[in-house]
Amino acid sequence: MMRTYQTRLDLDAGAAAQFDAYGALHGRAERTLFALAAGGESLDRIKPEFCAKFQVTSRQFNALSFSIKGKIASLVEVRKLRIADLEDHLARLEAAIAKLPEGSFKRHQKRRRQERLRQLLDRLRRDQADGILRLCFGGGKRFRAQFNLAANGFADHAAWKQDWQAARSDEFFVLGSKDETAGCQGCQLTPTGNGIYAVRLRLPNAVLDPNHPGATHLTFEAAFEYGRKEIDAALAAGIAMSFRFLRGPKGWRMLVSTDVQGTVILDHLPGALGIDINADHLALTLMDGDGNPVMTLRIPLVTYGCSNEQARARIGDAVKQVIGIAQVAGVGIVIEKLDFTAKKRALKGQGVRYARMLSSLAYRAILDAVKARAFDAGIRVQEVNPAYTSIIGKQKFARRYGLSDHGAAALVIARRSLSFSERPNRTSLQVTSRKPARKRGEHVWRHWARKGTEQRRLQRASGRRKAIPPATGAIPAHGAGGTNLDTVGGIPARESVPSTVRGAFHGGLQ
Repeated sequence: MMRTYQTRLDLDAGAAAQFDAYGALHGRAERTLFALAAGGESLDRIKPEFCAKFQVTSRQFNALSFSIKGKIASLVEVRKLRIADLEDHLARLEAAIAKLPEGSFKRHQKRRRQERLRQLLDRLRRDQADGILRLCFGGGKRFRAQFNLAANGFADHAAWKQDWQAARSDEFFVLGSKDETAGCQGCQLTPTGNGIYAVRLRLPNAVLDPNHPGATHLTFEAAFEYGRKEIDAALAAGIAMSFRFLRGPKGWRMLVSTDVQGTVILDHLPGALGIDINADHLALTLMDGDGNPVMTLRIPLVTYGCSNEQARARIGDAVKQVIGIAQVAGVGIVIEKLDFTAKKRALKGQGVRYARMLSSLAYRAILDAVKARAFDAGIRVQEVNPAYTSIIGKQKFARRYGLSDHGAAALVIARRSLSFSERPNRTSLQVTSRKPARKRGEHVWRHWARKGTEQRRLQRASGRRKAIPPATGAIPAHGAGGTNLDTVGGIPARESVPSTVRGAFHGGLQ
């Protein structure tokens, strides 16, 4: 797993000036290279000329090329997602407008918004067809600040321009390789003891000190509070290490990225812990080796109205409980391999309160936290296809085991990791007539697709909204005595299955 560790640098005035010059050169070179690459130029073909013009080494050009290719790939994918989101938004907006009376003020305002969104969608589609890429280095928000200087805290346009130029030159990247000494040719770490490393950074020829023409490297010290063990292991194994230097209000920081070799502990008990991520909580269901639920748990997780730091703290506390349950139960964790945009689209239309929570649903952050914490704890994480998990859970398991809809979906996620059957229950309602011959060989998901369509049709016809359970932002803390399957994090586990099943599972833990 790729991990990044950072530290703040304590540089003298001379070293800080060379860092600033490196950042300014990197910014100019990166913007130029982006314009050439977006225009269709081959980066390999222009490499010799580019290196001579900006006075950078071949390896420094490779770092610029790597960064630009990543930005271009991101722009292309983000544009696809924006187009799909706008198309969905316009479709829902059109349906809402059709329900409003002609001539009403609300209808007029929605029509105005519809036209603005349609113009934006048309521009994105034209750019996609013409292969045009747009990227504002320094940030669009900071660029637009020049049109309202006083409101953004600038005395005049010169002050804004100074801030703008500083933002466009506040970082540079050094690419590593496993074939190079210490994992990187342009920047190398040498441990000196007590978590302190001697750093040797290769400077571009354009920013070398004219008073010392032979000094092509800048040396300084860096101390890491976290990640010492992983960095030392990477240096010993010759694993590639890449460096990113960022300038902030308190000076320059160094970020080291490298692959960390973890030890995954195989599950010592059959079963799995399924997780269903929702806008206001995590639904967990612990399953035994026979596919039966042993415990279900709802962990509140509301990030609406939180700052980034508060959201990360709440996510961390919730994921800590998840990891604790998996460790005690001795099972792996199962999550959905889900497209975030599809998840958000599926949750839309659930009311104003849900929409507010959805706007702050840090789905990717939750997944990343689960994977990272599980990696550190040696727990296997498996991703499964998310198709029809909610429909199957609601119609097949919720009533049978007394689970909530989300708890039943988490059970389906866990069962799917062990390839348990997903055939519909043999009830009189589902077997009143024999299935026609043309459908006997079809996949079981075709049945659940039809059930999902029927359910959505009934919901639209009834006009009822899905009930939302009350949620609080508080995350119960771990008990001092560790994690217990009966009371995890202070929350009593729900008795959703007979005690004999729970007893058998707990007996296996002893």
